[in-house]
Amino acid sequence: MRIEEYSPQWQTKLSAMADTILGAGFFEKPSQIDRDSESCVFVAIDDDGEVAGFVRGRLLPKNGLQDFLEHKVDDIPEDLEDADAKGVLGVIQTVAVAPGQQGQGLGTKLLQVIHDTIIGRGADKLIVSFKRGHRASHVDRLMAKLGFDFWLTLETYWKQRCDLGEFVCIDRGASCTCEALLYRKKVF
Repeated sequence: MRIEEYSPQWQTKLSAMADTILGAGFFEKPSQIDRDSESCVFVAIDDDGEVAGFVRGRLLPKNGLQDFLEHKVDDIPEDLEDADAKGVLGVIQTVAVAPGQQGQGLGTKLLQVIHDTIIGRGADKLIVSFKRGHRASHVDRLMAKLGFDFWLTLETYWKQRCDLGEFVCIDRGASCTCEALLYRKKVF
């Protein structure tokens, strides 16, 4: 198993894995998975050349936190507001591991790689978002192990895209039931 920076050769396999694990249409435009200059994506490749997992994150632009949170949070902690204003707030947006690879530490390795990369790009505070539906993993212990504290739950984080049919979550029933769990970490 190796972890490497995303390149377009992995686009089809990464997009297919995201559709299977996270829901159809997860990447609105798969051809733009890593087009944002601030974005970083890493893929885990197994010995057979298959994508076993991926992680995606970025350093937010100055004052970009409310856009990232879709303007759904009014009470932002002071340290996050300060990091946001200075442009030193990093976000880990997506961590996904293929079902056959789960429970073997691959998600932790992917998180550590993106964590170190975003800090290397200048982040001194980090936020991680996880989707919680009935099939989502429980991440509280992992986040604590990596030095993150639970921050908040957003009940409607993906709801609008899901309800419009732009993204079809694997946990969706008659309506969107997923939540986003947000964890935060003070690096410096």
